[in-house]
Amino acid sequence: MKNTYKIFTLIISFLFVFSCSDLEEDRSGILSLDNLQSEGDLVAALTPVYKELQQTFKNPHFMRTNTFGSDDITTWWGGNKAPLRVFDGFNYGNGENSEVNWLDWDWKGFWKVIYHANSLVEGLKTSTAPDALKSVVEGEARFLRAFAYFQLVREHGNMPIILDGMTPTGDEQRATVLENYQHIEADLLYAEANLPAPGATANVGRASAAAAKTVLADLYLTWAGWPVKDTSKNALAATKAKEVIDMGYHSLLPISELWLLENANSRESIFSVQFSKEEDHRNGHPAATSFHMARGWSDMYPELQFFKDFPEGPRKEATFVTDIPNRGFAGGKIITKSPASVEWSVSERFHPMYGKFTASEDLTVVGRTMGYRPIEVYRYAEVLLIFAEAKAASGSLDASALDALNQVKRRAAGLDPFTSDPTVDVTSANVNDIITEKGWELAAEHKRWFDLIRTETLETAISRRDPNEQVPLVRQPTKDQYITPIPAEAIATSKLIQNPQGFKVQ
Repeated sequence: MKNTYKIFTLIISFLFVFSCSDLEEDRSGILSLDNLQSEGDLVAALTPVYKELQQTFKNPHFMRTNTFGSDDITTWWGGNKAPLRVFDGFNYGNGENSEVNWLDWDWKGFWKVIYHANSLVEGLKTSTAPDALKSVVEGEARFLRAFAYFQLVREHGNMPIILDGMTPTGDEQRATVLENYQHIEADLLYAEANLPAPGATANVGRASAAAAKTVLADLYLTWAGWPVKDTSKNALAATKAKEVIDMGYHSLLPISELWLLENANSRESIFSVQFSKEEDHRNGHPAATSFHMARGWSDMYPELQFFKDFPEGPRKEATFVTDIPNRGFAGGKIITKSPASVEWSVSERFHPMYGKFTASEDLTVVGRTMGYRPIEVYRYAEVLLIFAEAKAASGSLDASALDALNQVKRRAAGLDPFTSDPTVDVTSANVNDIITEKGWELAAEHKRWFDLIRTETLETAISRRDPNEQVPLVRQPTKDQYITPIPAEAIATSKLIQNPQGFKVQ
């Protein structure tokens, strides 16, 4: 999206109160939608939607505050991490702690994405641009709207359905989870039918038909699990994932190369949020996942049991940092102290760090480790695992599904994904096996929480928590913790009913 940030020069500002959240913030960057004529107009109108997605994703500890109960991440027991500890320790369930800092970060961010997308879809109705071009842009807007709704529903439960602009009345009511799924599906079906094939988009980072099919596959897999539990959707999840595979465009990178900066936006990437050093649009993941002694903020790192269970081999080496950099700041730059590193178990946080995010860190910008690598929202390995799981869940696990699973396992071992290896390959697998593999493959990529919830395995995962974790559990989780609170401000400024009373499945 680097080029698109330079396109919108004719802008207006909107100032309004969002019924579900206070959005009295800078609304500049929104092109007037009354007279969209050229391709440049349409791309400029899309820019604010992507920009809001970038803003929402850039700081993982803000965006993921309410999913810190996942067993693949924990946080520092001190400092300013109290909001994260609320959810890491399951100190919620009856609407309490809905006012904590950071809980509303992704709530506000995703609603902004939805409202910008709504306005663009409305503006396209009077656009004089060619119909084919309008269909592509509408496909992108509806893809981004669907993705934002999908995130909100999985985190906070059923949402009001607002598809007609940026100025709600405040009287909106929460629809059911099923109704949310249905309108997300409708947007994604439109997107997959109208978006270009992967590799054919005009700018890196824009959505493709493969991205729409991938989110559809994820939606159907979620639809088949808790809370709706329509298991007929497993077959649809398998079908959509297989359609992405059969496109023949996406592929797996060698595991040792996957997280390098130069391999961003590779053919493994299906949809990524873009950042730019040239324009100083920063990705906060390296700082969030580094300890203070490494010039980070100690926001997010792996739980001990998850790290111990993680299979040894090249993927584990690529996923974690076990020798923690020992750095300082002097003379206006980050310096290496002596010793240059400290083994993880005796480091200041007594945990390893996530190396997949620090592999592309930049130490030259400010006094903290920074990054500009795109954030992978969906990548091809996940499609292979969705396909394998959906086939297993629908009782139709076959050679093609096993091969998809084995491609991921071979790559994890540093092998060619397409060459069979009896030391790695499995000849049978169940849903739990595949969910476990997915947890390792997508560790800390904001996937594990949703898998634990839809498969109703959160309680089991947390029961295995290492007793040496220093963030205390307020309670062992139950289904009361599957859905997190709606931010208090949103409740106070609307007629929305707080969870759990307002949670309705169908």
